[in-house]
Amino acid sequence: NGNALCSECEQSLPRLDSHPWRCIQCSLPLATEAPLCGHCVRQPPAFSRCQIPFSYSHPLDFLIHQFKYRRQLASGKQLAQLLLQHCRQVDQPDYLVPVPMHWRKRWQSGFNHSELLTYPIAQGLGLPVLNALQRQHHGHSQKGLGRRERMSNLRRAFSVTPKYRPLLAQAHIALVDDVVTTTATARCLSELLIKAGAARVDIWALARTPER
Repeated sequence: NGNALCSECEQSLPRLDSHPWRCIQCSLPLATEAPLCGHCVRQPPAFSRCQIPFSYSHPLDFLIHQFKYRRQLASGKQLAQLLLQHCRQVDQPDYLVPVPMHWRKRWQSGFNHSELLTYPIAQGLGLPVLNALQRQHHGHSQKGLGRRERMSNLRRAFSVTPKYRPLLAQAHIALVDDVVTTTATARCLSELLIKAGAARVDIWALARTPER
């Protein structure tokens, strides 16, 4: 039926709702019952909610890796459909904004994986896509970095595309990415969007990385 996963494999995906307690803001699985994780209590992010259906673990991590680093676009199409299924059930934004990629990295990989996730979701929900953010500096990879190092790495890396500023005014934005690890990128970009006039920013992502 056009689904790349059989029903048994789809049922084996690591769903976040299997965790009894999660932070209501960043979706981090918690060991004890609490509304917020310690990070969101100490440093509240600019985004309102993370809508994330899965935990970043096997076998979903394999699918994401095949998509991002092995250029298996069929896996990307399946991942977009999984995120679309989840996001049909949540508050709908005015615009979807993919996390941007520096032109050099995009040239090396051949595509921006966040954009390839965003467009099928936008089509399925009937929502417009705004490429309202741009990455100005290539910087270093975020992979393997801690929360503090990631925030330092992201400083001055992003900006709002000037021509889209009028559309952001008082808008509800959903920022789309594949994986939320430390929330550093989500925090940085949501702050930029709020400062540019957005009324609310949510994070739509496939998977949340548990705390080490």
